Amino acid sequence: MTTAPAPLLTLVVLAYRQAPLIDAAIASALAQTGEPIEILLSDDASPDDTFARMQAHAAAYRGPHQVIARRNPVNLGLGEHVNTVMREARGALILLMAGDDLCLPERAQRVRAAWESTGRQADLVASHVIDMALDGTDLGVLRVDDLAQWRGVEDWARRRPHVIGAAHAVTRRLFERFGPMAADCQLEDQVNTLRALCAGGACTVDAPLLRYRRGGVSGRHVDADGAALRSRLQRVAQRHLALHRQWRRDAALAGCLDTVQAATDREEQREQFVAALLADPGQRPPLSLLWDSGFRVRTGWRLGKWLRVAFAGLTVRVDAWKAQRRR
Repeated sequence: MTTAPAPLLTLVVLAYRQAPLIDAAIASALAQTGEPIEILLSDDASPDDTFARMQAHAAAYRGPHQVIARRNPVNLGLGEHVNTVMREARGALILLMAGDDLCLPERAQRVRAAWESTGRQADLVASHVIDMALDGTDLGVLRVDDLAQWRGVEDWARRRPHVIGAAHAVTRRLFERFGPMAADCQLEDQVNTLRALCAGGACTVDAPLLRYRRGGVSGRHVDADGAALRSRLQRVAQRHLALHRQWRRDAALAGCLDTVQAATDREEQREQFVAALLADPGQRPPLSLLWDSGFRVRTGWRLGKWLRVAFAGLTVRVDAWKAQRRR
């Protein structure tokens, strides 16, 4: 049996429980113009028929691209799902998209052109996105920073670039150099941005190449009560702490740990304090945290966070009132 030659580009559609939207996402991936690419449809063990729909599209496709449908045997979560597809994708440059977003047909072609313009040196290619409501209505363009202006980790340390990982493309060699992300790290766009700036650099296509659907992780959170707020804040703090651990690991591999630690120490201390406030999200945090010398966090900032968590029910009502006033 002859194996098809490895393509230069792979477009990965990452999905979990997105059966109502996955058909449109896959159709936009299959409609990519330009040279043939590998299209990897990857399901994270969805309990609905997301994977069955992927299989149907792959079986019915008769176009120029190489289409593969695959599924994780168990739910891995976003970070480990990304690790898995980075190992399985065959392209040298791997474009990522979510199963509820839509690629513009020229996305792969334009991303490749931008990559080629760097002599294939850039390890990350970004683009702007079209903000899209859950019902598919376009809401305007969300612009990201021009990553070519960040020449290395020192620039990153001075100011973190604004990125939207939904439209990122990263090289296989970047993944091979730094290895998989930790399983608890869910903020792959922030991880890949630092990795790229520690390696071959990054660039941005000055055009929107993806329609980015609000909802899920990209929607605004509406907390039902104090318990829901505490639970969400605890999850957010743990995700951010996992990101800091990953940043430190990657920076150590790249030989710039001191620079990254100096740039991120303050925010990491804050996340550690918030995590301590929510160590038991069912209970009011102890007052002793307000003067605990183990955290290098200003007293006024501590007090504001302590009050928000300690009186979470009131916080939810105030947030709802503010949201109503903005309408």
